[in-house]
Amino acid sequence: MIILLDLKLAFRFIFNLKKGSFSSYASWLSIIGIAIGVTALILTASIIDGFENEVSKKLAGIEGQGRIKHFLDKPINLNDSRLSSLLNHPAYKIDPYVRGICMIRRGKNLDGVLIEGVDKYPALLKEDRFKYLNNNQIILGEALASSLDAKIGDKVFLQSFSNSEVSLSSPVIFSFEVVDFFSSGLQEYDKNIVYLNIKKAQFLLGYKPSEVTGLIMDDDGNSSINISYPFYYETWKERHSLLFEWMLAQQWPAYIMFGLITFVGLINLFAAIAMIIIEKNGPITILICQGMDFQNLRRVFILQGGIIGIMGVLIGGFFSILIIGIQMRYSLFKIPSDVYFMDQIPFAFSLDKYLLVLIFVGISSIIASWLPTHSFKSLKPAEILRYE
Repeated sequence: MIILLDLKLAFRFIFNLKKGSFSSYASWLSIIGIAIGVTALILTASIIDGFENEVSKKLAGIEGQGRIKHFLDKPINLNDSRLSSLLNHPAYKIDPYVRGICMIRRGKNLDGVLIEGVDKYPALLKEDRFKYLNNNQIILGEALASSLDAKIGDKVFLQSFSNSEVSLSSPVIFSFEVVDFFSSGLQEYDKNIVYLNIKKAQFLLGYKPSEVTGLIMDDDGNSSINISYPFYYETWKERHSLLFEWMLAQQWPAYIMFGLITFVGLINLFAAIAMIIIEKNGPITILICQGMDFQNLRRVFILQGGIIGIMGVLIGGFFSILIIGIQMRYSLFKIPSDVYFMDQIPFAFSLDKYLLVLIFVGISSIIASWLPTHSFKSLKPAEILRYE
């Protein structure tokens, strides 16, 4: 019964429809302030997670889960007995690749590129028709194609700098047909890498048929891979560790900066409860005189603060999900792809982080509402009721 009375009083202070009621205005302003802070915090967390997920997805799609290479960057012989157990292991999905430096030319436009010869093209294309490349087919990054002014069906020419049999006086040049473009959003790849058939790449770079640059591993159980010297295994995260360290370093300042907006909302709640207690001195004193103790009075305002905090989180969460949904459907917020690795702001809503914010703001709201109730002990009923 006492709890129901406390709830009734708490809701009355929040939803008081009496014209000019300060308690109702202050409560709704606190709800709006917390909702804005929660919206900013959740959107920040969603952008950080979305950015990391998008970059991870692209790098894993290009690099594979990891690559086996030679410590001295020498070619790996597929017939090496030290690799036989790994190559024949049924749990591993392994694709050999060949990589080297070449010069690419179309008309008067030329550039230096890394060619990557593969049996199967990485999962960057929307279509599967070029999953396997023929001998004289090549796929360019969109940034490289733009600099070469190349279009699908055009002929481009490659000259290797790695083939020891090729001399400056008699360069060997191979022509390829451009069959498609890829766009990863990562300039490191879109500008510098081209894909062609592995056998053609071996011939172009002077490799023997059994020699490759390395092995691409597309297996999630990376920790169980056991490889010995002179080979080593490197995951895509290890190769791009500096990028992820930079992303991690950028997270906490963003969380702190936008978390301060939520903190301001909680300070506003503290001030609102304190002002409501001052405004309601008369009714509070009457309740004390009728037998309500300080503990029950504190419970009323703590419930009010908790309700305000939860409502603010729910409203902020609703608008966050709405904005995230609109962005994921219509891609309204664009960003320069040459700077941010993608052409639109990525979002990834995390229910765990939302629940964490809900719990944190709920507890903080209760604390912010409890602190002003210490003024009850300084109330002087005789003086207050004299003017009621």
